[in-house]
Amino acid sequence: MDKDQLAKCRSGDPKAIEDLVHEHQARIFRLCLSILDDAADAEDATQESFIAALKALKNYRGDSAFHTWLFSIAINTSRHYLRQRKRRTVLTNTLADPSISHGTGKQNPEREFMETEKSQALLQAINNLDEKHRLPIILRYYHDLSTQEIAETLGVNVGTIHSRLSIARERLGGDLKRTQGINRTT
Repeated sequence: MDKDQLAKCRSGDPKAIEDLVHEHQARIFRLCLSILDDAADAEDATQESFIAALKALKNYRGDSAFHTWLFSIAINTSRHYLRQRKRRTVLTNTLADPSISHGTGKQNPEREFMETEKSQALLQAINNLDEKHRLPIILRYYHDLSTQEIAETLGVNVGTIHSRLSIARERLGGDLKRTQGINRTT
């Protein structure tokens, strides 16, 4: 977001605010959905994230990228929803929903089935991770954030993010190997 657009949003310019929401809404919704696994809650969290961001816009200093700052707000809003529901999140709806996927086109039915089965196994493995390891994986591989942006978003050191990503990848690999081993023997 450029400084001119930011200034217009801070002054309450409806067109600038509409442009801001339009520019970031899909990414914020996908992030909330990947954390909450409920489309209705994700829509609400997305809306609340933008309301919170607009209220806090005067405090945005530009130390980090605007989308990183906005992601932090969306994550905190989603965490609030999780605490209210008191249940763990899953990614299945986010990644399995064809309207959100970025597929390259139609595949043959057998290949599509195999890809879906692999995706489901990966999603289940990601869902089994604790939050401190799951969120960096989501942000890195499903939202293409750099480790620096993830660190800023989650409020931890870059080294911590590298460590959490490494541990998460190791755990995911082990889970997937166990799952494949079980599937091959049945």
